[in-house]
Amino acid sequence: MTSTNTAAAPAAALAQLATRGRVLLRQFHQRPPRERLLLIAAALAVLLVLADQLWLSPAWRSFQAARSARAMALQQQQGLLNDIQQLQSQGAAQVRQQQADLQQWRQRLRDGDTALRGHADSLVGPEAMRDLLGQLLARHGEVRVRAVRSLGRSDLLTPGAAGTPATAASAARTDSSTDNPAGGLYRHGLELVLEGGYADLLAYLQAMEALPQRVLWGAVSLKVDQHPRSVLTLRVYTLSRDRTWLEI
Repeated sequence: MTSTNTAAAPAAALAQLATRGRVLLRQFHQRPPRERLLLIAAALAVLLVLADQLWLSPAWRSFQAARSARAMALQQQQGLLNDIQQLQSQGAAQVRQQQADLQQWRQRLRDGDTALRGHADSLVGPEAMRDLLGQLLARHGEVRVRAVRSLGRSDLLTPGAAGTPATAASAARTDSSTDNPAGGLYRHGLELVLEGGYADLLAYLQAMEALPQRVLWGAVSLKVDQHPRSVLTLRVYTLSRDRTWLEI
Protein backbone atom coordinates (compact mmCIF):
# COMPACT_ATOMS: atom_id res chain seq x y z
CA MET A 1 0.00 0.00 0.00
CA THR A 2 2.82 2.37 0.85
CA SER A 3 4.65 1.83 -2.47
CA THR A 4 1.45 2.40 -4.40
CA ASN A 5 0.89 5.73 -2.65
CA THR A 6 4.49 6.80 -3.38
CA ALA A 7 4.20 6.07 -7.09
CA ALA A 8 0.88 7.88 -7.36
CA ALA A 9 2.19 11.08 -5.72
CA PRO A 10 4.11 12.44 -8.79
CA ALA A 11 1.22 11.64 -11.07
CA ALA A 12 -1.13 13.51 -8.82
CA ALA A 13 1.23 16.48 -8.72
CA LEU A 14 1.45 16.53 -12.51
CA ALA A 15 -2.30 16.33 -12.77
CA GLN A 16 -2.63 19.28 -10.41
CA LEU A 17 -0.11 21.29 -12.45
CA ALA A 18 -1.93 20.49 -15.66
CA THR A 19 -5.22 21.50 -14.09
CA ARG A 20 -3.63 24.70 -12.78
CA GLY A 21 -2.23 25.43 -16.22
CA ARG A 22 -5.55 24.95 -17.92
CA VAL A 23 -7.16 27.25 -15.38
CA LEU A 24 -4.52 29.95 -15.95
CA LEU A 25 -4.81 29.59 -19.71
CA ARG A 26 -8.58 29.89 -19.51
CA GLN A 27 -8.23 32.95 -17.30
CA PHE A 28 -5.69 34.40 -19.78
CA HIS A 29 -8.08 33.98 -22.68
CA GLN A 30 -10.88 35.48 -20.63
CA ARG A 31 -8.94 38.71 -20.14
CA PRO A 32 -9.28 41.60 -22.56
CA PRO A 33 -6.81 41.69 -25.47
CA ARG A 34 -4.97 44.69 -23.99
CA GLU A 35 -4.26 42.86 -20.74
CA ARG A 36 -3.13 39.78 -22.63
CA LEU A 37 -0.63 41.89 -24.59
CA LEU A 38 0.67 43.42 -21.37
CA LEU A 39 1.10 39.98 -19.80
CA ILE A 40 2.94 38.70 -22.88
CA ALA A 41 5.21 41.77 -22.83
CA ALA A 42 5.91 41.26 -19.13
CA ALA A 43 6.74 37.60 -19.70
CA LEU A 44 9.08 38.50 -22.55
CA ALA A 45 10.76 41.13 -20.37
CA VAL A 46 11.33 38.56 -17.64
CA LEU A 47 12.77 36.13 -20.19
CA LEU A 48 15.09 38.85 -21.58
CA VAL A 49 16.32 39.74 -18.09
CA LEU A 50 16.99 36.09 -17.33
CA ALA A 51 18.76 35.62 -20.67
CA ASP A 52 20.86 38.73 -20.07
CA GLN A 53 21.92 37.60 -16.62
CA LEU A 54 22.56 34.01 -17.58
CA TRP A 55 24.04 34.34 -21.09
CA LEU A 56 24.21 37.77 -22.78
CA SER A 57 26.15 39.70 -20.08
CA PRO A 58 28.76 36.95 -19.44
CA ALA A 59 29.20 36.47 -23.17
CA TRP A 60 29.63 40.22 -23.68
CA ARG A 61 32.17 40.45 -20.85
CA SER A 62 34.12 37.54 -22.33
CA PHE A 63 34.04 39.24 -25.74
CA GLN A 64 35.29 42.53 -24.26
CA ALA A 65 38.09 40.75 -22.38
CA ALA A 66 39.15 38.87 -25.53
CA ARG A 67 39.09 42.07 -27.57
CA SER A 68 41.20 43.91 -24.95
CA ALA A 69 43.68 41.04 -24.85
CA ARG A 70 43.90 41.03 -28.65
CA ALA A 71 44.43 44.80 -28.74
CA MET A 72 47.18 44.52 -26.10
CA ALA A 73 48.85 41.69 -28.01
CA LEU A 74 48.75 43.72 -31.23
CA GLN A 75 50.22 46.71 -29.40
CA GLN A 76 53.04 44.59 -27.96
CA GLN A 77 53.67 43.07 -31.39
CA GLN A 78 53.88 46.51 -32.96
CA GLY A 79 56.27 47.60 -30.22
CA LEU A 80 58.49 44.60 -30.91
CA LEU A 81 58.42 45.32 -34.64
CA ASN A 82 59.39 48.95 -33.97
CA ASP A 83 62.26 47.79 -31.74
CA ILE A 84 63.45 45.35 -34.41
CA GLN A 85 63.33 48.04 -37.09
CA GLN A 86 65.21 50.45 -34.84
CA LEU A 87 67.89 47.84 -34.10
CA GLN A 88 68.18 47.04 -37.80
CA SER A 89 68.53 50.74 -38.62
CA GLN A 90 71.15 51.20 -35.92
CA GLY A 91 73.01 48.10 -37.12
CA ALA A 92 72.97 49.30 -40.72
CA ALA A 93 74.18 52.75 -39.66
CA GLN A 94 76.93 51.18 -37.56
CA VAL A 95 78.02 48.98 -40.46
CA ARG A 96 78.11 52.00 -42.78
CA GLN A 97 80.15 53.95 -40.23
CA GLN A 98 82.59 51.06 -39.80
CA GLN A 99 82.97 50.75 -43.55
CA ALA A 100 83.61 54.48 -43.83
CA ASP A 101 86.19 54.31 -41.01
CA LEU A 102 87.85 51.31 -42.64
CA GLN A 103 88.03 53.12 -45.96
CA GLN A 104 89.50 56.17 -44.24
CA TRP A 105 92.17 54.06 -42.51
CA ARG A 106 93.00 52.32 -45.77
CA GLN A 107 93.46 55.70 -47.42
CA ARG A 108 95.68 56.82 -44.56
CA LEU A 109 97.75 53.66 -44.92
CA ARG A 110 98.10 54.27 -48.65
CA ASP A 111 99.12 57.88 -48.03
CA GLY A 112 101.58 56.80 -45.35
CA ASP A 113 103.02 54.11 -47.60
CA THR A 114 103.45 56.64 -50.40
CA ALA A 115 105.18 59.06 -48.03
CA LEU A 116 107.47 56.31 -46.72
CA ARG A 117 108.37 55.25 -50.23
CA GLY A 118 109.18 58.83 -51.17
CA HIS A 119 111.29 59.32 -48.04
CA ALA A 120 113.07 55.99 -48.50
CA ASP A 121 113.82 56.80 -52.14
CA SER A 122 115.60 59.97 -51.05
CA LEU A 123 117.92 57.96 -48.78
CA VAL A 124 120.90 55.93 -49.82
CA GLY A 125 120.12 52.21 -49.98
CA PRO A 126 121.73 49.83 -47.48
CA GLU A 127 123.56 48.00 -50.29
CA ALA A 128 125.17 51.31 -51.46
CA MET A 129 125.76 52.88 -48.08
CA ARG A 130 129.18 51.32 -47.46
CA ASP A 131 130.49 52.25 -50.92
CA LEU A 132 129.16 55.79 -50.62
CA LEU A 133 130.89 56.33 -47.29
CA GLY A 134 134.07 54.80 -48.70
CA GLN A 135 134.03 57.17 -51.68
CA LEU A 136 133.49 60.08 -49.32
CA LEU A 137 136.45 59.01 -47.22
CA ALA A 138 138.58 58.70 -50.36
CA ARG A 139 137.90 62.37 -51.11
CA HIS A 140 139.05 63.30 -47.60
CA GLY A 141 142.43 61.67 -47.36
CA GLU A 142 143.27 63.43 -44.11
CA VAL A 143 140.51 61.46 -42.35
CA ARG A 144 141.35 57.90 -41.41
CA VAL A 145 139.02 55.10 -40.38
CA ARG A 146 139.77 53.65 -36.99
CA ALA A 147 136.76 51.27 -36.76
CA VAL A 148 133.51 50.42 -38.53
CA ARG A 149 130.73 48.52 -36.80
CA SER A 150 127.29 47.41 -37.95
CA LEU A 151 124.44 48.52 -35.70
CA GLY A 152 122.10 45.83 -36.93
CA ARG A 153 118.70 46.05 -38.50
CA SER A 154 115.53 47.37 -36.85
CA ASP A 155 112.02 46.55 -38.03
CA LEU A 156 110.28 49.88 -37.54
CA LEU A 157 106.80 48.42 -38.07
CA THR A 158 107.18 45.64 -35.49
CA PRO A 159 107.57 46.83 -31.86
CA GLY A 160 110.44 45.17 -30.03
CA ALA A 161 111.99 43.79 -33.21
CA ALA A 162 115.11 46.01 -33.24
CA GLY A 163 118.27 44.29 -34.32
CA THR A 164 121.41 44.22 -32.18
CA PRO A 165 125.07 43.76 -33.13
CA ALA A 166 125.11 40.43 -31.27
CA THR A 167 122.43 38.99 -33.52
CA ALA A 168 123.62 40.63 -36.73
CA ALA A 169 125.50 37.64 -38.11
CA SER A 170 122.72 35.14 -37.44
CA ALA A 171 120.13 37.53 -38.86
CA ALA A 172 122.19 37.99 -42.01
CA ARG A 173 122.38 34.21 -42.53
CA THR A 174 118.70 33.52 -41.88
CA ASP A 175 117.45 36.48 -43.90
CA SER A 176 119.51 35.80 -47.00
CA SER A 177 117.06 33.12 -48.20
CA THR A 178 113.86 34.82 -47.03
CA ASP A 179 111.63 36.89 -49.28
CA ASN A 180 110.96 40.45 -48.26
CA PRO A 181 107.63 40.71 -46.43
CA ALA A 182 105.16 43.15 -47.93
CA GLY A 183 104.87 46.43 -46.11
CA GLY A 184 108.09 46.11 -44.08
CA LEU A 185 110.27 49.10 -43.24
CA TYR A 186 113.77 48.52 -41.88
CA ARG A 187 116.45 50.76 -40.46
CA HIS A 188 120.08 49.78 -41.13
CA GLY A 189 122.86 51.45 -39.20
CA LEU A 190 126.64 51.84 -39.15
CA GLU A 191 128.95 53.24 -36.52
CA LEU A 192 132.10 54.93 -37.84
CA VAL A 193 135.07 55.84 -35.68
CA LEU A 194 137.19 58.37 -37.59
CA GLU A 195 140.32 60.27 -36.68
CA GLY A 196 141.84 63.40 -38.10
CA GLY A 197 142.15 67.08 -37.53
CA TYR A 198 139.15 69.03 -36.31
CA ALA A 199 138.82 70.95 -39.58
CA ASP A 200 139.16 67.75 -41.63
CA LEU A 201 136.49 65.96 -39.60
CA LEU A 202 134.18 68.97 -39.85
CA ALA A 203 134.67 69.08 -43.63
CA TYR A 204 133.86 65.37 -43.81
CA LEU A 205 130.60 65.90 -41.89
CA GLN A 206 129.65 68.84 -44.10
CA ALA A 207 130.32 66.78 -47.23
CA MET A 208 128.20 63.95 -45.87
CA GLU A 209 125.39 66.36 -45.13
CA ALA A 210 125.57 67.73 -48.69
CA LEU A 211 125.25 64.31 -50.35
CA PRO A 212 122.39 64.07 -52.88
CA GLN A 213 121.44 60.74 -51.37
CA ARG A 214 121.03 61.43 -47.71
CA VAL A 215 121.69 59.34 -44.63
CA LEU A 216 120.01 59.69 -41.26
CA TRP A 217 122.23 60.95 -38.50
CA GLY A 218 122.25 59.29 -35.12
CA ALA A 219 124.74 60.01 -32.34
CA VAL A 220 127.80 62.17 -32.95
CA SER A 221 130.62 62.53 -30.45
CA LEU A 222 134.03 64.19 -30.76
CA LYS A 223 136.97 63.95 -28.43
CA VAL A 224 140.56 65.07 -28.66
CA ASP A 225 142.82 62.03 -28.73
CA GLN A 226 146.20 63.76 -29.09
CA HIS A 227 146.33 67.34 -30.22
CA PRO A 228 145.75 68.13 -33.00
CA ARG A 229 144.27 64.68 -33.70
CA SER A 230 140.61 64.17 -32.78
CA VAL A 231 138.40 61.10 -32.77
CA LEU A 232 134.89 61.34 -34.20
CA THR A 233 132.32 58.64 -33.45
CA LEU A 234 129.40 58.85 -35.84
CA ARG A 235 126.29 56.73 -36.18
CA VAL A 236 124.42 56.90 -39.47
CA TYR A 237 121.27 55.11 -40.60
CA THR A 238 119.28 54.51 -43.72
CA LEU A 239 115.73 53.28 -44.26
CA SER A 240 114.77 50.56 -46.68
CA ARG A 241 111.92 48.19 -47.45
CA ASP A 242 114.60 45.55 -48.02
CA ARG A 243 115.41 43.46 -44.94
CA THR A 244 118.73 42.23 -46.39
CA TRP A 245 121.46 42.73 -43.79
CA LEU A 246 124.01 45.49 -44.28
CA GLU A 247 127.29 43.56 -44.11
CA ILE A 248 130.65 45.15 -43.40
